[in-house]
Amino acid sequence: MREVDRFRFETVDAIRHLAGAGYYTQALVLLYSAIDALAWAALPTGDSTGADFRNWVREYMDPDTQIGCSPEDLYAARCGLLHSSTAESRISRTGQASELWYVTSARSAARLDDHQKRVGTTAKVVYFTAFVAAFADAVMRFSGDSARDPQRSASANARVQNWLRLTPIDRLNPDSRVAE
Repeated sequence: MREVDRFRFETVDAIRHLAGAGYYTQALVLLYSAIDALAWAALPTGDSTGADFRNWVREYMDPDTQIGCSPEDLYAARCGLLHSSTAESRISRTGQASELWYVTSARSAARLDDHQKRVGTTAKVVYFTAFVAAFADAVMRFSGDSARDPQRSASANARVQNWLRLTPIDRLNPDSRVAE
């Protein structure tokens, strides 16, 4: 499971760099994409679906407690952000989930929550740092669960070996036939 642990460190580090530069939307894109990748890695075979995303989030992130929203809210937010760069998605428009509004300061959460109530939305306010922390903890739990179950570990390890890696050409086996 070392590859999953490396993925967690690299992802959280990249998110930290993006957020430090003020690129919170891009950091959220990376975060939702990473959850997608881990939901796929948790499967024994096949392509992942929205249900797989929600199941992984439910099992490992406990978003209701950790960040104040449901797995359905997170999936709807993922769809809105990744497909149209908005908080709104088809799922939230049909009332199956709430929109998520993000804050970068814990002090701002109460003010934005008051605002969303005044304007009459069902949006939920998510503290960005808590979301990232819940993700990091979730990856550790996923890695630990996988390590304790040999079948699950073998399946996850086989899948993560397919993750894209950029390798400098000079590190490749000189006998391999790769065009430069």
